[in-house]
Amino acid sequence: MRKPLFFLIIFSGFFWGEIDLAGAEDEISGAPLLLEEVLREVIERNPDILAAKEKERAVGERVVQARAFEDPQIAVTQWSIPSNFSVGNADETWYTLSQSFPFFGKRGLRGGLADLERRIADEESREVERKIVAAAKQAYYDLFFSYKAFEIHADQVELARRFSRIAQEKFAVGEAGAQDLLRAQVELLDLTNALDTLERERETAAARLNALFDRPSSSPLGVPRQPPAPSFEPSLEALLSEAAENRPENRLLALTARKGEEAIFLAKREYFPDVMAEVAYMDIHDGPNRWMTSLKINIPWINKRKYDARVRESRAERSRAEAGYRAALNETQFKVKDLFVKFETAQRLARLSQDGILPLARQSLEAATIGYQTKKNDFLTLIEAQKNLKTFEIAYYRALIDMHKNLAELEQVVGKDF
Repeated sequence: MRKPLFFLIIFSGFFWGEIDLAGAEDEISGAPLLLEEVLREVIERNPDILAAKEKERAVGERVVQARAFEDPQIAVTQWSIPSNFSVGNADETWYTLSQSFPFFGKRGLRGGLADLERRIADEESREVERKIVAAAKQAYYDLFFSYKAFEIHADQVELARRFSRIAQEKFAVGEAGAQDLLRAQVELLDLTNALDTLERERETAAARLNALFDRPSSSPLGVPRQPPAPSFEPSLEALLSEAAENRPENRLLALTARKGEEAIFLAKREYFPDVMAEVAYMDIHDGPNRWMTSLKINIPWINKRKYDARVRESRAERSRAEAGYRAALNETQFKVKDLFVKFETAQRLARLSQDGILPLARQSLEAATIGYQTKKNDFLTLIEAQKNLKTFEIAYYRALIDMHKNLAELEQVVGKDF
């Protein structure tokens, strides 16, 4: 009974181990994918960024339109047409040129409002670009983590194979029981299943990045490089000050409030009448020709309720924008503090893992391996040491990636690259 069990375990260990490592080596190979190239392509190709830039250009064209005069008008009038409607026998032909002139200051205010809309569109475009860039950075870091987690599990597969061989050798000479071999195979099988799950997660991360590129989700991507630990040492007070001033959303709402103020001035200016100037040349068919000039004005006071409502509307829009600006400032303070705490927490965990926990976990695994070979501890201690090392390695890279993802979001909120 002992020999069939022995050969079955050895065969299963060889089969699973060889397949898993072959797949792992294929999966972690590939051309490097640089973050700089990712960001450059995202800025050039992302539809949201392109749409925001086109909107900015379109709104910019409104400035010239808002400051322009209304089109002049020309007219030809046949005056005193006979009752038989013989147009050619009219007594006079008038040739008229007319032009409307808005009251002083209206064109300037309309142009100012259009320019504020252009600046608002510029901030909207900047906000969209920073949002997409932050999303691209986070997708890049998630893709790196999926590759790294796959690599760590592949290394653990190699360790499991090594432990399986050790257990087989000890079993062959009667120094270990069959339970050690079974535990080794269970651990190897568990790692194999984890590789499949990690492969699905990596495909998801790649699809997210391809979506930002405006490419099919299955388009090939290179292997992201490991980002270095950020040397950025933020000051909370400086971040709060910079975010209040530079965050695109804050700047956008500040401009919107200013636009509301300018709209009030324009609404009040609408109480004053515009002027229509006309000049006409009168071709008198049976006498000397004549010239005619006239000035016309509209009478806005008759519809005063309409203009009063426009002023109230503009004031309400200004109040809404001012409230939105204050809310954005409060939200900015919360986000900056929240991301600052998350960044520092991830930074402390990464440093603790790199400088303390990981070296100790590796030493513990080496000691457990030697101890098992020299009969000082059982196989379960060896497996636990292996699992602990994998857990701590994953935790370190998760903390490293969380640092970079929090920093990317912090850059978006502050409106500045660090």
